[in-house]
Formats: sequence, structure tokens, C-alpha cells
Amino acid sequence: MPRKKQFIASQDLNGLFPDMPSFAIKIMSSHSRREMAALADVHRHNYYMLFVLVDGVSAHMIDMEQVTLNAGEMGLIVPGQVHLALPQQTGTGWGIAFTADFLPLVSLPVTFQGPVTLPADELAAVNQIICLMVKEYNDKKPQAIPLLQHYLSILLLILQRRNGDVPSTNKSLLIRYRELVAAHYLEWTKPAQYAEALHISVDYLNEVVRQHSGQTASSLITERRVLEAKRLLLHAEESVKEIAWHLQFNEVSYFNRFFKQHTGYTPAAFRESVRDKSLSDPE
Repeated sequence: MPRKKQFIASQDLNGLFPDMPSFAIKIMSSHSRREMAALADVHRHNYYMLFVLVDGVSAHMIDMEQVTLNAGEMGLIVPGQVHLALPQQTGTGWGIAFTADFLPLVSLPVTFQGPVTLPADELAAVNQIICLMVKEYNDKKPQAIPLLQHYLSILLLILQRRNGDVPSTNKSLLIRYRELVAAHYLEWTKPAQYAEALHISVDYLNEVVRQHSGQTASSLITERRVLEAKRLLLHAEESVKEIAWHLQFNEVSYFNRFFKQHTGYTPAAFRESVRDKSLSDPE
């Protein structure tokens, strides 16, 4: 079993927004010291965060990539992604936080979505929906939760359509596989384990994954493990050996070979390279 140790600080939705444990909506502003302090340190969420920027600019580092939202754009950060707000914060917008169980019947993405630019008519519609959500959230009248769920589903569909990533029926198996990989990549390292959970054969899993992603089932697991290794090597203070053990490598030498095979760097060389870059070019 993977260790429970927290290598990177994780923000919990229940702790940040106690009024409603699985959902929150609030205005986010560069002028709010409390909100900026919560984002200024490297962290990850155990929830989704949908941003809709009203004006200005909001810049973030998400999994080692700089993402800038401009006025009229929206984007979605997913659980587990490593997030840091950059100094270029002049914007005001809405932050909508929710856990996966708030939308139990919706297939949610496992990677960052956006940012996407909304045309004027869709932006006006999004603003109207958000105003309705704010009222429901604040009033907390009967049936507020199902109304909030429907409004949020509409916003996510708008984001997915603008992102060119509207799920289709024939991709449902790939979506479920990606969801399982995101949840179990530490303890399940073989495609057969996922195939068993999906009640299909490994050959059929590979066929569907290759058809819709161009990759093998195994390569998607590897991709996810490499991403987590990169996150920890950049942001965590633990040794390479401790990180290897956390990622379920029994020998640090095996982790070194695995990481170099897929990145071209040893873990130590990658850590030194990315930390030097972040110090010399923080923006």
C-alpha cells in the first residue's frame, strides 16, 4: 500500500469552505490578502476548481506549466494537480470549488481544462448562471443542491465544448480508465489490474485506449507515474529514495532507470535542473 505521508501540502474543501462541504462559490480578487495567501504557496487540492475571470489577468503555475487566464476566459484545475499562483495577479473573477461526489453522475476530466475564451453571448450566459448559483448558495433554500448541480453541469459542458473535449459514448471506457489511473496509479501499476476493475480483458482495454488516444494502456499508467515523480522532485523536500519508495519502487536504482528512460534525466539531475530554472526564472 502507498504511504499516507503528505509530500506536498493539500488543501481540503471542507476546511476552506465549511458552509457546504462539497461545494463553494466565491469571488476571487488579487486585492484579497487571505485568498492570495492561500494560493501563494505550492499546494494541491482534493477538489476541482473552476475559474471564470471577469477582468484583468490571473497567472498560475500548474504542474510545471505556466497558465494565464485573461478576462472572459475560464479554466478547470483538477484534484492532485500542483498549483501555485504567480505574482502577475491583477484579475477578479469567480472560483467555483466542488468535489467529485458533488456531481456523481458526471464524467469529470483528470487533467487541466482550458483556459478557453468565451464569445460574448456565452460569457453573458455564464455570468447569468453564476449569479443564479451565488443566490442559491447564499440563500440555501430547499432544492438548492440539485439546482447548483445542474448549473455547474452546464458550465462544465460549456468549458468542454470550447475545449473541444465533449465526451462521446464511444470514449466512455477510455474516460473511466483515465479516472481509475488517476485514483490508483500508486498501487495499480499493471493494465491487468484496471482491466479486472472494468470487467474487460486486457486486450480489449488496449484496443480501446489505442483507438481513442493513440497510446497503450500501459503508457498511460507510466505517464501518470512520471508526472507525479516530476511534481515531487520539484516541490517536495524528501530524498530521491523516499520519493521512489512512495511511488512503489522497491529499489532506488530501478526508479532511476525508469525515470531516465522516460525523461532523459536521472531523478537527481531533473530535480537540480528544474529547481535552478524556477529560481532563475520564477515567472
